[in-house]
Amino acid sequence: MKPYLILLGLLFLSFGSYAQNTSDAKIRAIKISLITDKMKLNADQATKFWPVYNQYESEMRVIWKAKGALKNERGMTAEEIIDERQKLDERTVSIKAKYKNEFLNIISAAQLNSLYLAESEFKNILINQLKK
Repeated sequence: MKPYLILLGLLFLSFGSYAQNTSDAKIRAIKISLITDKMKLNADQATKFWPVYNQYESEMRVIWKAKGALKNERGMTAEEIIDERQKLDERTVSIKAKYKNEFLNIISAAQLNSLYLAESEFKNILINQLKK
């Protein structure tokens, strides 16, 4: 855990000297390292897992961006925003259910649980670094 915090600390110190896409690449590399470590993927699993995970993350990113856009939405009523947020939450559940089955064809249930825990841990690390 400490090496990840040190890497994140160095990453955030270097934000000013690199372009956004370079910073995003560094953050992504740290996330991949954390997930790989926590899941204990073997080489065969990793080869099959990462393309599926990348597609999963791509689909989830669309939802995250849509939720972010709702925060600044001025042309909708509060009720419309709530309804749209609920639709996005339903899409999230649907995507997670779809990929759960795909992941379980590649990795064990214990590894999938480790993935979910690693994603949560990574999010918490980022939040804590941003608070500093």
